[in-house]
Amino acid sequence: MPRKTRPVKSARRKKSPVSPRAAQLIAVGVALAFIAIIVAIVVSSLNRAEPQALPTVAPSDAGELLRENPHLLSDVAPQDADAVLVEFVDFQCPACATASPIVQQVADEYGDRLAVVVRNLPLTSIHPHAVEAAVAAEAAAAQGEFAAMYKELFATHQEWSSARGDQSDTFRDLAEQLGLDMDEYDRVADDPATRERIALDQADAFALGATGTPSFFLDGELVQLNSFDDLRAAVESALQ
Repeated sequence: MPRKTRPVKSARRKKSPVSPRAAQLIAVGVALAFIAIIVAIVVSSLNRAEPQALPTVAPSDAGELLRENPHLLSDVAPQDADAVLVEFVDFQCPACATASPIVQQVADEYGDRLAVVVRNLPLTSIHPHAVEAAVAAEAAAAQGEFAAMYKELFATHQEWSSARGDQSDTFRDLAEQLGLDMDEYDRVADDPATRERIALDQADAFALGATGTPSFFLDGELVQLNSFDDLRAAVESALQ
């Protein structure tokens, strides 16, 4: 008579209880990880540049294409020019950086007949450094160096446009490199009238129908461009 085989019981490993010391280390590790996350969030928040507020401009005060003491890239002023090109610019805007060499070429080539005026249109909701960059340009303009600062802001655009935190010191370094009087630069940068001028530029742009940057007005008309190379053709047509 065959012998019956007894079923083999599977051996179960007994779970080793976690020692108090190990439990303590785990708890400490979790706590440290939580603290690290909180610190990272706080640091990220501190490093994030907040959009700079501008003074409010009454709609009834806006809508002028040209104002007193315009900032020029050209040699000729609007009242003496055969044609007038006005650019509304956001210095943090990538498209403005792309267009800037063409704008400067147009100013260089036709600057004795074409007035090239630059005004501010900081898109503060998406470009937190735009106002401070405009302030830097205004402070340079007070010393007759607007065109030089315009060029430098776009030449260094990749370095500061995506940087975190306030970039005022970066712009101040550019001013020093241009040889500006830094006491005068700081005075203009801190003057509320500087931001008032930027706010008026912005309000004028919106009132005139500009919705983005760069926006170009040639002899008072908003120019629709398929490419920035079309700007040269539009200027040549206006000067004929």
